[in-house]
Formats: sequence, structure tokens, C-alpha cells
Amino acid sequence: MLSGQIYDMINKINLSGFKTALEELLESSIYNEMSFIDRISILLEREVIFRENKAIQRKLMDAKLKLKASLEDIKIDSQRGIDSNLLKNFMSTKWITDKKDVIIVGPTGSGKTFFSSSLAEKACRNNFKARYYRTQALLSELLFAAADGSFKLFLARLEKYHVLIIDDWALQSISENEQKYFFELIAARNEHSSTVFVSQTPVSKWHSLMPNSTIADAILDRIVHSAMRVELKGESHRKTKNAQNEKAVEA
Repeated sequence: MLSGQIYDMINKINLSGFKTALEELLESSIYNEMSFIDRISILLEREVIFRENKAIQRKLMDAKLKLKASLEDIKIDSQRGIDSNLLKNFMSTKWITDKKDVIIVGPTGSGKTFFSSSLAEKACRNNFKARYYRTQALLSELLFAAADGSFKLFLARLEKYHVLIIDDWALQSISENEQKYFFELIAARNEHSSTVFVSQTPVSKWHSLMPNSTIADAILDRIVHSAMRVELKGESHRKTKNAQNEKAVEA
């Protein structure tokens, strides 16, 4: 057992991983056989791992992901538009360091939100900051920030995210005000960070959903031409799952 004084000092400097490892080590049969350097190495390594895991959990909470998802859970399936090169590219997170945008398109239920959430989850595990938004929620916050004078502060906060997921993009038309402030966001992030656009609407129709054609040109010019593209295919996972459940009930 740890002495009270040592226990108090460890708690005072918040060495939770160190403390747990030390308690385990003291109960281990090999403790007396280890050198001082080996003991310290184990304790410090456990503290580093503990802090890294805690930082990842904080990033994941801040990301506010809609789904619990991981790239490791995505299966290679060429019929769905997912090949090994695609997954390898995203697993490396080089697209984030290269500040590349991503466009994920596909029909309803094809797994777009899961795929985008897995990109954000991988980013958080690799020490990047990520944030998930549905389009309407993001546009509402942009308008609200513009109305109360905090737009620049809100924009600066969004700029700090290495990965920004914008789900349900181009699901419906947006107003000219929404378009104007959305352009400010895209212009601020362009070539400085990565933005992931998730949409069931083909890219060719995005322009028609924005009222100001000049601003639409400026937005799409920053998004479309250099972005990585993921085109998911196949039937809705939700419909397939419901059909399987119905068959199970009938059986």
C-alpha cells in the first residue's frame, strides 16, 4: 500500500495513471526483481497513456458526434463505393495535415453520417480537433452570432477545428443571409483546415439551392474542385435492417 504522504503528493499533482500503476506494481510478484529505472519507466508510461486517453475522450465529447463510429468498423465493399485505397488514405489522416476537404455523397441510409463520424473519431484519436454539425443547426448558429455581434468570435472558434463535419448539406435551399455567412465560414477555413460535406444531393445540384449565384460560385469554387470525394452506393441500411427484423419476427 502507498503511504499517506506519498498518496497525498500523487493526488496533489494529479498523477492518476501513475498512482494506479504503482498500486498494481506494488502487488506484483516481479516488483522486487525490477530495477529502479524499469519501475519508473512503467509508471511514467502509464501516466502518459492515461493522459492521452483522457485528452481523446475530451476531444470526442467536444466533437458532439451523432453516432459512435470508427473507420476500423467500415468494411471494404466495392459495390458500396468503399475500397482499400480509400480507407487507407483516411486511416493515415494525411488528408487532415494536407488540409483537404472531403465530399461524401450517397442516397438516404447509405452510411454517409457513419462514415463522416468515423473520420472525426479517427481525427480525435490522432490528436486533431473535430466538430460535427447538421447544416441547419450550423446556419442557425451563424445567423444568431451575426445578430448578437459575436460572429467573429464564433468564426474564430470554428476555425480552430482541424475537421468540421457538415451533415445534411444541400438538403434544401438556403436563404441569402445564410449563404452570405456560410461563405465567410468556408473562406476562413479554406486551405487552413478540413471540412467534410455530407449530402444526399448530387454536387451538380448544389449551386441551384443557393439564391446568390455569385456567392454560390465562390463557395463551390473553394469546395468542389480540390475536395476528395466519397460516393456511397447501395440500398438504405435502415430499410435493410427493418426488412431483416420483419423476417425475424415472421419466423
